[in-house]
Amino acid sequence: MKGKRGQSPDEEKVRVLLAEPDEKLAATIGAELESKGLTWDRVSTTDEAFLALNFDEFAVALFDGKTPGRPVLEVIEMLRRRNIFTPILLLGGDADTQLRIRAYEKGVNSVVPKPCSPEELSAHLKALLCPRTGSTPWVQSVEDLEIDFSGRRVFRGGQEITLTPREFDILEYLLRNQGRAVSFEALAQDVWHQPARAKTISNVVRVHMASLRKKVDSGRPVKLLHTMRGYGFVLRSDSH
Repeated sequence: MKGKRGQSPDEEKVRVLLAEPDEKLAATIGAELESKGLTWDRVSTTDEAFLALNFDEFAVALFDGKTPGRPVLEVIEMLRRRNIFTPILLLGGDADTQLRIRAYEKGVNSVVPKPCSPEELSAHLKALLCPRTGSTPWVQSVEDLEIDFSGRRVFRGGQEITLTPREFDILEYLLRNQGRAVSFEALAQDVWHQPARAKTISNVVRVHMASLRKKVDSGRPVKLLHTMRGYGFVLRSDSH
């Protein structure tokens, strides 16, 4: 990943991803974000942005509409299909109403045309950090299980559960699909990102699920993680 990041040794700041090919503009935007208490990383292509959002944690992402690589809207659509719901701002959206509507349909949260001052842009980004009706909240719960998406922390009955990164990804995916059976193929595609190996990694999935179920459900009167024999898994409360 390219670019610089605003850092503070004393506090953990909210991270913003800038997919901005213009290094000078990225630095200007970054300086404004830092002045607002945010920290940032820069990538210069949409492919780098796609990887960053798949394998790292950001509170919000900015895509310049001119970012080179795979088309911006195509990348955003791929991210949404992978259940990656990081709020996304598109900078430099076309003035054509239909094109802007298409951007929203692909999963963009906010479109800001150029030219735009760094101060205005940071205000738009900070607005995306605020809880909005219909958006995915930072913390979701089922029974006494709570998942903090931003901090990647899990609690059951008020006690923190230590999960591996892969276990957290599985639990997050199951929670986003709460009440719906999730197949081995879906996990292979959306969590392992290896759809072609769905059959060969099924045993690996089972091992991770066994460990996850032990941590989440062991000793609990209400079980939340259930096996769908021959198909996959589902997260639901069996108290109802």
